[in-house]
Amino acid sequence: MNKFQPLFFMIALLATAAMISIGIAIAYRHVPAIIGATIALFGVMGLGFSLKKRKSANE
Repeated sequence: MNKFQPLFFMIALLATAAMISIGIAIAYRHVPAIIGATIALFGVMGLGFSLKKRKSANE
């Protein structure tokens, strides 16, 4: 079993929060919040994937 990795856990929580905020923004029909949350989601997920790739390349 793999070790607990707090950095990746925090990134996963941030991505989940961004997805939730997209849903809330859609419910309130607030277009700037939808766009901002979508950009945040892509940024956080991109950061997570790039860190994962770097970590696996170093091992």
